[in-house]
Amino acid sequence: MKVMETISNILHKLETDNEILFIGNTEDEISFVNSKIKFFGEGNRLIIERGSEIKNATLNFNGNNSLIIIGKSNRNATMSVNVWNDNTFFLGRNYSFNGAARFILSEQKNLFIGDDNMFSSGVVVRLADPHLIYDGTTRKRINSTKSVYLGDHIWIGQDVMILKGVEVGTGSILGAKSLVTKSLPSNVSAAGSPASVVRKNVFWARPSVHEYTEKETAESQKFPDGRFVYTLKGSTAKHFAKIEEQLNTATSVDEKTDILTPYLDVTNKNRFFLPGPPEKKKTFLDRAFRKGSK
Repeated sequence: MKVMETISNILHKLETDNEILFIGNTEDEISFVNSKIKFFGEGNRLIIERGSEIKNATLNFNGNNSLIIIGKSNRNATMSVNVWNDNTFFLGRNYSFNGAARFILSEQKNLFIGDDNMFSSGVVVRLADPHLIYDGTTRKRINSTKSVYLGDHIWIGQDVMILKGVEVGTGSILGAKSLVTKSLPSNVSAAGSPASVVRKNVFWARPSVHEYTEKETAESQKFPDGRFVYTLKGSTAKHFAKIEEQLNTATSVDEKTDILTPYLDVTNKNRFFLPGPPEKKKTFLDRAFRKGSK
């Protein structure tokens, strides 16, 4: 029978074989309001960086030996996180949530979310289908569970669903009600079901226009710099794949902690830059047909 322990006070001493650890500046406080942590197994670890403001959140450890790391932000972390056996959930710093997001991990896979990401209401990320699907002829399973990786400074719109195996590069925008089934590069806007790129070479900034005056609207027509334009400079090729390989070869929660906690410190703006596919070169026939269609 699984041991269950529910925590609503993060300073409460645990009675089961699980851990809640605090890291970061000891002068910073952790706000934990109307939130719960539920442990149904053993060997799990929750790490919260001091300076976090967790509100209306539920963190469910439904199995054994899983790890949740939550970085600090001066905005509320409002979310439901479900991990099972040997899952890893990482949330970087300076996030914002405009309503509860649901993060559902499965089957020993990982969900990694970088810094400065903005979640609208109704966002769901899931790593599995989750029921089994088989090929009718071979009887082999065809719906493997896969990890999800989201870079830095991504705007995820209302009611977006992100499915297994997706990687999203830093600086992109996922339009409202999009179903994201395939990976997306940096600095693009994507929308639709399934989502596809609708515009390249774009970026976004946090200020909300709801209360703008005419003067503020006029001032917003040109952004002052390129701080949210990301490039290959200093980036690491297939960075997400390398993190995934490290996590999959780690043999303990301690090893996974050592792999992930350094990612709370952003030392390179372009660390999670994902380039787009190369532009297809137009052939002579392409040019000829285009010319003939005019």
